[in-house]
Amino acid sequence: MRLELCSLCLLLFIIVSCGSKDQVMGTYQADSGDSQKPAHIMMELKPSGVGIWRVNDEEVSFAWYVKDDELRVNTKGGGVIVGTLDQGGIRISLPGTRMMTFEKVPPPPH
Repeated sequence: MRLELCSLCLLLFIIVSCGSKDQVMGTYQADSGDSQKPAHIMMELKPSGVGIWRVNDEEVSFAWYVKDDELRVNTKGGGVIVGTLDQGGIRISLPGTRMMTFEKVPPPPH
């Protein structure tokens, strides 16, 4: 009985963990908020836990995962940037800048 209960708890944990990651995966865009130097900012969260941050023509890759209601971005420099998941969007406060809100871009039709 105890083994069955532990197995059920483990299965529920895996289902909940995968579900939140599946819901977060996709492409997001944000406004730079700078009317003098507008930038096209995109963030792509891939199923493998790898992400790509694009600003205009530049790209930077990173690792990501979901913990509770937060997106955790592991930078190549060893830092961790934490974003808050919020109804189809992600709010991230980057060092030295204001809060950025990323809106999820619908996938293209097949």
